Amino acid sequence: MGEGAGYQRRGKRVVYENPWLRFEAHEIVHPTGAPGVHGVVVTPPASAAVLVDGDDVLLVRQPRFAVDRVVLEVVKGGRHDGEDGLACAIRESREEAGVVAAHWHALGDAYEIPSIVEAPVALYLGIGLTPAPLAPEDVERIDVVRMRFTDALDACANGGIDDAITALALLRASRVLAPSTSSG
Repeated sequence: MGEGAGYQRRGKRVVYENPWLRFEAHEIVHPTGAPGVHGVVVTPPASAAVLVDGDDVLLVRQPRFAVDRVVLEVVKGGRHDGEDGLACAIRESREEAGVVAAHWHALGDAYEIPSIVEAPVALYLGIGLTPAPLAPEDVERIDVVRMRFTDALDACANGGIDDAITALALLRASRVLAPSTSSG
C-alpha cells in the first residue's frame, strides 16, 4: 500500500483469474483498527492515448461488458509483457484507431477506481497523426470517432463522455495544447 494509507494486509487469496485480470480477496485491518476483507482487481499496467489531429481528437466507441453499453473513450489498453507505457500507447493507437503519432507527450498516471483497481493508467498525448493500422485483438469491435477537441471537452462536462480516464486524459491534454488558456 502507499505511504500513509494505514491499511494492514494480513493475507490474500485469488478468487478469479483470466488472461486480463485477477480478483484477490485481502484479509485486512482498516486504518481504524477494524478487521475486514477487501477486494482488489489486479490488471497489467495500462496506457491511454489522446490522439489529436489538428483541431480534432480521435476517440473510439466500443462495447463495455460491465456497464452493458457502448462507451466513447480515448484509445486505451493493457501493456504486453516487457512493454513500457509509451510503447503500449503507440501499439494501442495503431490497433484501435489505425494511426501513429509523430510526437508524444506524457500526461502522467491516473487511477480508474483506486479503491479496488491496483494499477494506474499511463496517459499520453499523440500529435501529428499518420495512418499505420495494426489488426485489433480478435475480441474487440471498435469504431473510430473524430470530433473537435473542444466538443470532446464539452462532452466530458455535460455527460456525453462519461469514461473517467477519457475525461481526465482530455483535460490534461488540453493543458499541453493550450497552456496559456488553462492556467488563468
